[in-house]
Amino acid sequence: MVILKSILLSVFTFLVLVSFAQKPTILAGPMPGYIEHKETAIWLQTQCAKKVSLQYWIANDDAKNASTLTKTVDNCQITNHHFIIGDLAMGKTYNYQILLDGKVANFPYPLTFKTKPLWEWRTNAPDFNFLVGSCLYVNDSTYDRPGKPYGQGTDIFLKMNEKPSDFMLWLGDNTYTREADYGSASGLHYRYQHTRADKNLQPFLASRNHYATWDDHDFGSNDACKTYPLKETTLSLFKNYWANKTYGENNQGVYSMFSFSDADFFMLDDRYFRDYQFLNDSLNPNKTQLGEQQIQWLFNNLIYSRAPFKFIAIGGQFLNENTDKESYNFYKKERERIINFIVVNKISGVIFLTGDRHHTELIKNTTVETSLGYALYDLTSSAISSRASDLSKSPEFNNPMRVANTLVMDNNFCNISITGGRGKRILNMQCFDKNGALKWEHKLGEEELRAKR
Repeated sequence: MVILKSILLSVFTFLVLVSFAQKPTILAGPMPGYIEHKETAIWLQTQCAKKVSLQYWIANDDAKNASTLTKTVDNCQITNHHFIIGDLAMGKTYNYQILLDGKVANFPYPLTFKTKPLWEWRTNAPDFNFLVGSCLYVNDSTYDRPGKPYGQGTDIFLKMNEKPSDFMLWLGDNTYTREADYGSASGLHYRYQHTRADKNLQPFLASRNHYATWDDHDFGSNDACKTYPLKETTLSLFKNYWANKTYGENNQGVYSMFSFSDADFFMLDDRYFRDYQFLNDSLNPNKTQLGEQQIQWLFNNLIYSRAPFKFIAIGGQFLNENTDKESYNFYKKERERIINFIVVNKISGVIFLTGDRHHTELIKNTTVETSLGYALYDLTSSAISSRASDLSKSPEFNNPMRVANTLVMDNNFCNISITGGRGKRILNMQCFDKNGALKWEHKLGEEELRAKR
Protein backbone atom coordinates (compact mmCIF):
# COMPACT_ATOMS: atom_id res chain seq x y z
CA MET A 1 0.00 0.00 0.00
CA VAL A 2 2.87 2.33 0.86
CA ILE A 3 4.50 1.58 -2.50
CA LEU A 4 1.21 2.28 -4.32
CA LYS A 5 0.81 5.63 -2.55
CA SER A 6 4.38 6.53 -3.45
CA ILE A 7 3.76 5.67 -7.11
CA LEU A 8 0.52 7.68 -7.18
CA LEU A 9 2.26 10.66 -5.58
CA SER A 10 5.05 10.49 -8.14
CA VAL A 11 2.58 10.33 -11.02
CA PHE A 12 0.60 13.27 -9.59
CA THR A 13 3.77 15.33 -9.16
CA PHE A 14 4.84 14.53 -12.72
CA LEU A 15 1.44 15.57 -14.11
CA VAL A 16 1.53 18.83 -12.15
CA LEU A 17 5.01 19.62 -13.43
CA VAL A 18 4.05 18.79 -17.00
CA SER A 19 0.91 20.92 -16.69
CA PHE A 20 2.94 23.83 -15.31
CA ALA A 21 5.65 23.46 -17.95
CA GLN A 22 3.05 23.57 -20.73
CA LYS A 23 1.23 26.60 -19.36
CA PRO A 24 1.43 29.46 -21.89
CA THR A 25 3.98 31.89 -20.46
CA ILE A 26 5.59 35.22 -21.31
CA LEU A 27 9.28 34.86 -20.48
CA ALA A 28 10.39 38.37 -21.48
CA GLY A 29 8.93 41.51 -22.93
CA PRO A 30 7.02 43.02 -24.47
CA MET A 31 9.53 45.55 -25.77
CA PRO A 32 8.83 48.24 -28.37
CA GLY A 33 11.63 48.42 -30.93
CA TYR A 34 11.97 50.96 -33.73
CA ILE A 35 9.28 53.59 -34.16
CA GLU A 36 8.29 55.58 -37.26
CA HIS A 37 5.44 57.86 -38.29
CA LYS A 38 3.18 54.97 -39.25
CA GLU A 39 4.93 51.83 -38.02
CA THR A 40 6.54 50.19 -35.04
CA ALA A 41 7.85 46.79 -33.93
CA ILE A 42 7.00 45.01 -30.68
CA TRP A 43 9.23 42.18 -29.44
CA LEU A 44 8.00 39.42 -27.15
CA GLN A 45 9.26 36.03 -25.92
CA THR A 46 6.85 33.24 -25.00
CA GLN A 47 6.83 29.54 -24.23
CA CYS A 48 4.09 26.96 -24.82
CA ALA A 49 1.56 29.40 -26.28
CA LYS A 50 0.08 28.00 -29.48
CA LYS A 51 -1.43 31.34 -30.46
CA VAL A 52 0.09 34.69 -29.52
CA SER A 53 -1.89 37.82 -30.35
CA LEU A 54 -1.24 41.53 -30.04
CA GLN A 55 -4.22 43.87 -29.96
CA TYR A 56 -3.68 47.63 -30.29
CA TRP A 57 -5.85 50.74 -30.34
CA ILE A 58 -5.49 54.51 -30.06
CA ALA A 59 -5.45 55.60 -26.43
CA ASN A 60 -8.76 57.02 -25.20
CA ASP A 61 -10.51 55.10 -27.98
CA ASP A 62 -12.72 52.09 -27.32
CA ALA A 63 -10.66 48.91 -26.98
CA LYS A 64 -13.44 47.14 -28.86
CA ASN A 65 -12.08 48.84 -31.99
CA ALA A 66 -8.68 47.20 -31.51
CA SER A 67 -6.79 45.70 -34.43
CA THR A 68 -5.22 42.28 -33.91
CA LEU A 69 -2.03 40.59 -35.12
CA THR A 70 -1.59 36.88 -34.40
CA LYS A 71 1.29 34.43 -34.60
CA THR A 72 0.98 30.66 -34.22
CA VAL A 73 3.51 28.26 -32.72
CA ASP A 74 3.65 24.50 -33.34
CA ASN A 75 5.61 23.45 -30.26
CA CYS A 76 6.42 24.34 -26.66
CA GLN A 77 9.84 25.81 -27.34
CA ILE A 78 10.91 29.30 -26.32
CA THR A 79 9.85 31.58 -29.18
CA ASN A 80 10.72 35.18 -29.99
CA HIS A 81 7.99 37.14 -31.75
CA HIS A 82 8.38 40.33 -33.77
CA PHE A 83 5.08 42.07 -34.37
CA ILE A 84 5.44 44.68 -37.13
CA ILE A 85 2.50 47.06 -36.77
CA GLY A 86 1.84 49.21 -39.83
CA ASP A 87 -0.72 51.74 -41.10
CA LEU A 88 -0.74 53.57 -37.78
CA ALA A 89 -1.99 57.11 -37.21
CA MET A 90 0.81 59.66 -36.89
CA GLY A 91 1.60 61.39 -33.60
CA LYS A 92 -0.72 59.18 -31.58
CA THR A 93 -0.34 57.21 -28.36
CA TYR A 94 -1.50 53.62 -28.62
CA ASN A 95 -2.43 51.10 -25.96
CA TYR A 96 -1.89 47.41 -26.61
CA GLN A 97 -2.30 44.06 -24.91
CA ILE A 98 -0.94 40.53 -25.34
CA LEU A 99 -3.14 37.45 -25.56
CA LEU A 100 -1.86 33.91 -25.05
CA ASP A 101 -4.20 31.30 -26.50
CA GLY A 102 -7.01 33.83 -26.36
CA LYS A 103 -6.45 34.98 -22.76
CA VAL A 104 -5.23 38.50 -21.96
CA ALA A 105 -1.86 38.58 -20.18
CA ASN A 106 -1.79 40.90 -17.18
CA PHE A 107 1.06 43.32 -16.47
CA PRO A 108 1.54 45.62 -13.46
CA TYR A 109 2.45 48.49 -15.79
CA PRO A 110 0.87 50.02 -18.92
CA LEU A 111 1.67 48.80 -22.44
CA THR A 112 1.85 51.77 -24.78
CA PHE A 113 3.77 53.19 -27.74
CA LYS A 114 3.68 56.56 -29.50
CA THR A 115 4.14 57.16 -33.22
CA LYS A 116 6.18 60.06 -34.57
CA PRO A 117 4.30 63.26 -35.42
CA LEU A 118 4.58 64.67 -38.92
CA TRP A 119 6.48 67.81 -37.94
CA GLU A 120 8.73 68.03 -41.00
CA TRP A 121 8.12 71.22 -43.07
CA ARG A 122 5.32 72.13 -40.64
CA THR A 123 6.63 72.99 -37.18
CA ASN A 124 9.86 73.21 -35.25
CA ALA A 125 11.53 69.91 -34.44
CA PRO A 126 10.00 68.31 -31.33
CA ASP A 127 12.03 68.28 -28.16
CA PHE A 128 13.08 64.77 -27.16
CA ASN A 129 15.42 62.78 -24.96
CA PHE A 130 16.89 59.29 -24.81
CA LEU A 131 18.85 57.13 -22.39
CA VAL A 132 22.18 55.50 -23.27
CA GLY A 133 24.21 52.79 -21.59
CA SER A 134 26.25 49.64 -22.03
CA CYS A 135 27.53 46.59 -20.16
CA LEU A 136 24.55 44.66 -18.78
CA TYR A 137 25.71 41.70 -16.68
CA VAL A 138 23.19 39.41 -14.96
CA ASN A 139 24.76 37.04 -12.45
CA ASP A 140 24.38 33.29 -13.05
CA SER A 141 26.33 31.40 -10.37
CA THR A 142 26.56 28.12 -12.29
CA TYR A 143 28.49 29.81 -15.09
CA ASP A 144 30.18 32.78 -13.39
CA ARG A 145 33.82 32.75 -12.40
CA PRO A 146 34.61 32.00 -8.73
CA GLY A 147 34.87 34.85 -6.29
CA LYS A 148 33.05 38.14 -5.97
CA PRO A 149 30.12 38.36 -8.42
CA TYR A 150 30.89 40.38 -11.53
CA GLY A 151 27.32 41.61 -11.80
CA GLN A 152 26.36 44.37 -9.38
CA GLY A 153 22.63 43.72 -9.45
CA THR A 154 19.95 45.04 -11.79
CA ASP A 155 18.04 47.37 -9.45
CA ILE A 156 19.47 50.18 -11.59
CA PHE A 157 16.74 49.41 -14.15
CA LEU A 158 14.15 50.45 -11.61
CA LYS A 159 15.81 53.88 -11.47
CA MET A 160 16.21 54.04 -15.24
CA ASN A 161 12.52 53.28 -15.56
CA GLU A 162 11.78 56.35 -13.44
CA LYS A 163 13.52 58.60 -16.00
CA PRO A 164 11.07 59.33 -18.82
CA SER A 165 12.59 59.17 -22.29
CA ASP A 166 11.52 58.59 -25.87
CA PHE A 167 13.83 55.61 -26.29
CA MET A 168 16.84 53.72 -24.98
CA LEU A 169 20.08 53.37 -26.95
CA TRP A 170 22.02 50.19 -26.08
CA LEU A 171 25.73 50.65 -26.83
CA GLY A 172 26.89 47.04 -26.66
CA ASP A 173 27.76 44.30 -24.18
CA ASN A 174 24.01 44.10 -23.77
CA THR A 175 24.54 40.58 -22.46
CA TYR A 176 27.72 38.86 -21.30
CA THR A 177 28.63 35.49 -22.75
CA ARG A 178 30.63 33.22 -20.41
CA GLU A 179 33.29 30.61 -21.15
CA ALA A 180 30.64 27.87 -21.19
CA ASP A 181 28.53 29.88 -23.66
CA TYR A 182 30.56 31.16 -26.58
CA GLY A 183 31.81 27.75 -27.77
CA SER A 184 28.36 26.50 -28.81
CA ALA A 185 25.12 27.71 -30.34
CA SER A 186 23.13 26.26 -27.44
CA GLY A 187 25.29 28.14 -24.94
CA LEU A 188 24.80 31.41 -26.77
CA HIS A 189 21.04 30.87 -26.99
CA TYR A 190 20.92 30.21 -23.25
CA ARG A 191 22.88 33.34 -22.39
CA TYR A 192 20.74 35.67 -24.47
CA GLN A 193 17.56 34.18 -22.98
CA HIS A 194 18.85 34.25 -19.40
CA THR A 195 19.81 37.94 -19.58
CA ARG A 196 16.63 39.05 -21.31
CA ALA A 197 14.45 37.34 -18.67
CA ASP A 198 15.81 39.41 -15.75
CA LYS A 199 12.79 40.51 -13.69
CA ASN A 200 14.01 44.07 -13.06
CA LEU A 201 14.55 44.56 -16.77
CA GLN A 202 10.95 43.83 -17.81
CA PRO A 203 9.21 47.09 -16.78
CA PHE A 204 12.01 49.08 -18.39
CA LEU A 205 11.78 47.13 -21.65
CA ALA A 206 8.05 47.86 -21.85
CA SER A 207 8.34 51.54 -20.93
CA ARG A 208 9.88 52.94 -24.14
CA ASN A 209 11.32 52.11 -27.56
CA HIS A 210 14.74 50.46 -27.83
CA TYR A 211 17.59 50.52 -30.38
CA ALA A 212 20.82 48.53 -30.06
CA THR A 213 24.23 47.71 -31.43
CA TRP A 214 26.69 45.20 -29.97
CA ASP A 215 30.25 44.80 -28.68
CA ASP A 216 32.41 41.77 -27.98
CA HIS A 217 30.42 40.16 -25.16
CA ASP A 218 27.14 39.94 -27.04
CA PHE A 219 29.01 39.19 -30.29
CA GLY A 220 31.16 36.35 -28.95
CA SER A 221 34.16 35.83 -26.71
CA ASN A 222 36.18 38.57 -25.02
CA ASP A 223 37.82 40.91 -27.58
CA ALA A 224 36.40 38.77 -30.41
CA CYS A 225 36.86 39.89 -34.01
CA LYS A 226 35.75 38.77 -37.48
CA THR A 227 37.32 35.33 -37.05
CA TYR A 228 34.93 34.34 -34.24
CA PRO A 229 33.56 31.02 -35.59
CA LEU A 230 29.97 31.47 -34.39
CA LYS A 231 29.45 35.05 -35.51
CA GLU A 232 26.60 34.03 -37.81
CA THR A 233 24.89 32.46 -34.80
CA THR A 234 25.19 35.62 -32.73
CA LEU A 235 24.13 37.70 -35.73
CA SER A 236 20.93 35.64 -35.85
CA LEU A 237 20.50 35.92 -32.08
CA PHE A 238 20.95 39.68 -32.13
CA LYS A 239 18.25 40.01 -34.78
CA ASN A 240 15.98 37.68 -32.80
CA TYR A 241 16.35 39.58 -29.52
CA TRP A 242 16.28 43.17 -30.76
CA ALA A 243 13.83 45.00 -33.00
CA ASN A 244 15.89 47.44 -35.05
CA LYS A 245 14.48 48.40 -38.43
CA THR A 246 17.48 47.10 -40.41
CA TYR A 247 20.71 45.15 -39.88
CA GLY A 248 23.78 45.72 -42.02
CA GLU A 249 23.93 45.20 -45.77
CA ASN A 250 24.03 41.90 -47.63
CA ASN A 251 23.09 40.19 -44.36
CA GLN A 252 26.46 41.21 -42.88
CA GLY A 253 26.74 42.85 -39.48
CA VAL A 254 24.24 44.76 -37.36
CA TYR A 255 24.98 48.38 -38.34
CA SER A 256 21.92 50.52 -38.95
CA MET A 257 20.62 54.07 -39.10
CA PHE A 258 17.49 55.80 -37.84
CA SER A 259 16.21 59.33 -37.33
CA PHE A 260 14.37 60.90 -34.42
CA SER A 261 13.15 64.49 -34.53
CA ASP A 262 16.10 66.53 -35.88
CA ALA A 263 18.81 63.96 -35.09
CA ASP A 264 20.24 61.10 -37.10
CA PHE A 265 21.71 58.04 -35.41
CA PHE A 266 24.36 55.84 -37.01
CA MET A 267 24.66 52.55 -35.12
CA LEU A 268 28.01 51.02 -36.05
CA ASP A 269 29.15 47.40 -35.84
CA ASP A 270 32.68 47.20 -34.39
CA ARG A 271 32.93 43.36 -34.44
CA TYR A 272 31.64 41.63 -37.57
CA PHE A 273 34.33 43.06 -39.92
CA ARG A 274 36.99 43.74 -37.29
CA ASP A 275 40.64 42.72 -37.66
CA TYR A 276 42.24 41.62 -34.41
CA GLN A 277 43.45 44.65 -32.47
CA PHE A 278 47.04 43.39 -32.09
CA LEU A 279 47.50 42.73 -35.81
CA ASN A 280 50.72 44.52 -36.75
CA ASP A 281 49.83 47.90 -38.25
CA SER A 282 52.95 48.29 -40.40
CA LEU A 283 52.57 44.83 -41.93
CA ASN A 284 48.82 45.24 -42.37
CA PRO A 285 48.20 48.78 -43.70
CA ASN A 286 44.51 48.02 -44.36
CA LYS A 287 43.82 46.92 -40.79
CA THR A 288 40.21 47.78 -40.05
CA GLN A 289 37.61 47.81 -37.34
CA LEU A 290 34.57 48.64 -39.46
CA GLY A 291 35.43 47.14 -42.84
CA GLU A 292 35.28 49.03 -46.14
CA GLN A 293 31.63 48.17 -46.79
CA GLN A 294 30.53 49.74 -43.51
CA ILE A 295 32.87 52.74 -43.83
CA GLN A 296 31.42 53.63 -47.22
CA TRP A 297 27.93 53.21 -45.79
CA LEU A 298 28.80 55.63 -42.98
CA PHE A 299 30.43 58.17 -45.27
CA ASN A 300 27.49 58.21 -47.67
CA ASN A 301 24.98 58.58 -44.86
CA LEU A 302 26.92 61.39 -43.19
CA ILE A 303 27.07 63.30 -46.48
CA TYR A 304 23.35 62.69 -47.08
CA SER A 305 22.25 63.71 -43.59
CA ARG A 306 20.80 67.19 -43.10
CA ALA A 307 20.21 66.71 -39.38
CA PRO A 308 21.88 69.31 -37.11
CA PHE A 309 22.79 66.47 -34.71
CA LYS A 310 24.50 63.31 -35.93
CA PHE A 311 25.15 60.65 -33.29
CA ILE A 312 27.66 57.95 -34.21
CA ALA A 313 27.19 55.05 -31.79
CA ILE A 314 29.79 52.28 -31.50
CA GLY A 315 30.65 49.67 -28.88
CA GLY A 316 34.17 50.86 -28.00
CA GLN A 317 35.76 54.27 -27.40
CA PHE A 318 36.54 56.29 -30.50
CA LEU A 319 38.35 59.53 -29.65
CA ASN A 320 40.39 58.54 -26.60
CA GLU A 321 44.10 58.74 -27.52
CA ASN A 322 45.36 58.07 -23.99
CA THR A 323 44.41 54.46 -23.33
CA ASP A 324 46.03 51.08 -23.82
CA LYS A 325 42.66 49.32 -23.48
CA GLU A 326 40.64 47.95 -26.37
CA SER A 327 39.49 50.97 -28.39
CA TYR A 328 40.03 52.79 -31.67
CA ASN A 329 43.52 53.55 -30.37
CA PHE A 330 44.50 50.24 -31.99
CA TYR A 331 43.11 51.44 -35.33
CA LYS A 332 44.66 54.89 -35.50
CA LYS A 333 44.86 55.03 -39.29
CA GLU A 334 41.17 54.26 -39.71
CA ARG A 335 40.23 56.69 -36.95
CA GLU A 336 42.22 59.41 -38.69
CA ARG A 337 40.48 58.56 -41.96
CA ILE A 338 37.01 58.95 -40.40
CA ILE A 339 37.88 62.20 -38.61
CA ASN A 340 39.48 63.57 -41.78
CA PHE A 341 36.30 62.77 -43.72
CA ILE A 342 34.26 64.75 -41.20
CA VAL A 343 36.68 67.68 -41.38
CA VAL A 344 37.13 67.81 -45.17
CA ASN A 345 33.40 67.54 -45.80
CA LYS A 346 32.57 70.09 -43.08
CA ILE A 347 30.00 67.83 -41.43
CA SER A 348 28.25 69.56 -38.55
CA GLY A 349 26.84 68.17 -35.35
CA VAL A 350 28.84 64.94 -34.93
CA ILE A 351 28.77 63.38 -31.46
CA PHE A 352 30.21 59.93 -30.71
CA LEU A 353 28.41 57.64 -28.25
CA THR A 354 30.44 54.68 -26.98
CA GLY A 355 30.46 51.99 -24.31
CA ASP A 356 32.62 49.06 -23.14
CA ARG A 357 35.02 50.71 -20.67
CA HIS A 358 33.13 50.18 -17.36
CA HIS A 359 33.33 53.85 -16.54
CA THR A 360 31.65 56.95 -17.94
CA GLU A 361 33.46 60.02 -19.24
CA LEU A 362 33.17 62.74 -21.85
CA ILE A 363 36.20 62.91 -24.14
CA LYS A 364 36.90 66.03 -26.21
CA ASN A 365 39.17 66.35 -29.24
CA THR A 366 40.09 70.00 -29.68
CA THR A 367 42.80 69.45 -32.32
CA VAL A 368 40.22 69.53 -35.12
CA GLU A 369 38.58 72.74 -33.92
CA THR A 370 40.58 75.07 -36.17
CA SER A 371 39.95 73.09 -39.36
CA LEU A 372 36.43 71.79 -38.60
CA GLY A 373 35.05 74.72 -36.67
CA TYR A 374 34.08 72.78 -33.56
CA ALA A 375 35.53 70.17 -31.21
CA LEU A 376 34.51 66.51 -31.45
CA TYR A 377 33.00 64.83 -28.39
CA ASP A 378 32.83 61.17 -27.36
CA LEU A 379 30.43 60.27 -24.54
CA THR A 380 31.34 56.88 -23.09
CA SER A 381 28.47 55.48 -21.00
CA SER A 382 29.34 52.37 -18.94
CA ALA A 383 28.60 50.25 -16.98
CA ILE A 384 24.92 49.56 -16.30
CA SER A 385 25.31 46.49 -14.07
CA SER A 386 28.72 44.90 -14.62
CA ARG A 387 31.61 45.66 -12.26
CA ALA A 388 32.89 49.21 -12.71
CA SER A 389 36.54 50.00 -13.40
CA ASP A 390 38.82 51.96 -11.07
CA LEU A 391 41.14 54.32 -12.96
CA SER A 392 42.55 55.98 -9.84
CA LYS A 393 45.90 54.19 -10.21
CA SER A 394 45.95 54.33 -14.01
CA PRO A 395 47.63 56.99 -16.20
CA GLU A 396 44.15 57.46 -17.68
CA PHE A 397 42.93 58.93 -14.42
CA ASN A 398 44.32 62.31 -15.49
CA ASN A 399 43.41 62.02 -19.16
CA PRO A 400 43.89 65.52 -20.65
CA MET A 401 41.20 64.81 -23.27
CA ARG A 402 38.51 64.30 -20.61
CA VAL A 403 36.08 67.11 -19.90
CA ALA A 404 36.60 68.02 -16.26
CA ASN A 405 34.47 66.27 -13.64
CA THR A 406 32.83 63.80 -16.05
CA LEU A 407 34.57 60.62 -14.87
CA VAL A 408 32.17 58.21 -13.10
CA MET A 409 33.63 54.95 -11.80
CA ASP A 410 30.45 53.29 -10.58
CA ASN A 411 27.34 51.81 -12.18
CA ASN A 412 25.49 54.51 -14.09
CA PHE A 413 23.54 55.51 -17.18
CA CYS A 414 23.23 58.67 -19.24
CA ASN A 415 20.43 60.82 -20.59
CA ILE A 416 20.68 63.06 -23.64
CA SER A 417 18.07 65.68 -24.42
CA ILE A 418 17.66 68.08 -27.34
CA THR A 419 15.42 71.08 -26.74
CA GLY A 420 14.80 74.59 -28.01
CA GLY A 421 13.83 76.49 -31.12
CA ARG A 422 15.08 76.08 -34.67
CA GLY A 423 18.75 76.94 -35.07
CA LYS A 424 19.16 77.39 -31.33
CA ARG A 425 18.73 73.86 -30.06
CA ILE A 426 20.45 72.80 -26.85
CA LEU A 427 22.00 69.36 -26.41
CA ASN A 428 22.29 68.37 -22.75
CA MET A 429 24.24 65.29 -21.65
CA GLN A 430 23.57 64.03 -18.12
CA CYS A 431 24.98 61.12 -16.12
CA PHE A 432 23.01 59.43 -13.32
CA ASP A 433 24.31 56.92 -10.79
CA LYS A 434 22.66 53.61 -9.90
CA ASN A 435 20.39 55.41 -7.41
CA GLY A 436 19.17 57.87 -10.02
CA ALA A 437 21.15 60.81 -8.64
CA LEU A 438 22.65 63.30 -11.09
CA LYS A 439 26.46 63.05 -11.23
CA TRP A 440 27.16 65.66 -13.90
CA GLU A 441 25.73 67.41 -16.95
CA HIS A 442 27.25 69.16 -19.94
CA LYS A 443 25.37 71.39 -22.37
CA LEU A 444 26.24 72.27 -25.95
CA GLY A 445 24.45 74.77 -28.14
CA GLU A 446 23.66 73.82 -31.73
CA GLU A 447 25.89 76.66 -32.91
CA GLU A 448 28.84 75.13 -31.01
CA LEU A 449 28.64 72.07 -33.24
CA ARG A 450 28.51 73.82 -36.61
CA ALA A 451 31.28 73.24 -39.11
CA LYS A 452 32.78 76.37 -40.58
CA ARG A 453 32.23 77.02 -44.28
